[in-house]
Amino acid sequence: MNTRHAQLVLAVAREGSFTAAAKSLFIAQPTLSDAISSLEKELGVALFCRDGRSVKLTSNGSEFYRYVSDSLRSLDDGIDAMNRRKEQLGGTINLG
Repeated sequence: MNTRHAQLVLAVAREGSFTAAAKSLFIAQPTLSDAISSLEKELGVALFCRDGRSVKLTSNGSEFYRYVSDSLRSLDDGIDAMNRRKEQLGGTINLG
């Protein structure tokens, strides 16, 4: 599992469709489907219930979604904190 997998889960859950999620992510739908299937195999649980062209989170998927969402939000907060710290240091160094 990596952050890309987390982003894929969020996109599919948000869009309710692999096709729409793939389009929003600018990737091919089979690539997205394969990545989600691989993640589900790794976790040993189904994250999505497929119903024709639409998908919904399973109960396991809903729980995982909360963890993924919180984790990515925390990562974004850390990046923002480092950017603020960098700005506080300010200034430039000119050589030569």
